[in-house]
Amino acid sequence: MALIPCQVLRAAILLSYLSVLCHYKAIEMPAHQTYGGSWKFLTFIDLVIQAVFFGICVLCDLSSLLTKGSDNLEQERQLKKLISLRDWMMAVLAFPVGVVSRLLIYLLKLKIVLYITLI
Repeated sequence: MALIPCQVLRAAILLSYLSVLCHYKAIEMPAHQTYGGSWKFLTFIDLVIQAVFFGICVLCDLSSLLTKGSDNLEQERQLKKLISLRDWMMAVLAFPVGVVSRLLIYLLKLKIVLYITLI
């Protein structure tokens, strides 16, 4: 059994995030009509950040595949900038926001469950 290449996996994750975003925007919710709309929810912000991150990953994979055999130093420099942007986005935005949002969801659900069992 062959392993799935990481480029295909990143593209599949990007498509799944984009489909969730499209489905989320198609749902009519009263919270979408208030101040801030969907952007006031940390989970929605995390979803957008993750989609942008995986978009940059797919772009980086495609550019590295296209510039694999060339000796152009300008393309190598731009690819290194794109890779550093991808690494920065993972370290500064995608990972911390994802951890905080999932931790808050876990803690809030745990608090609700414990409160119901104490009654």
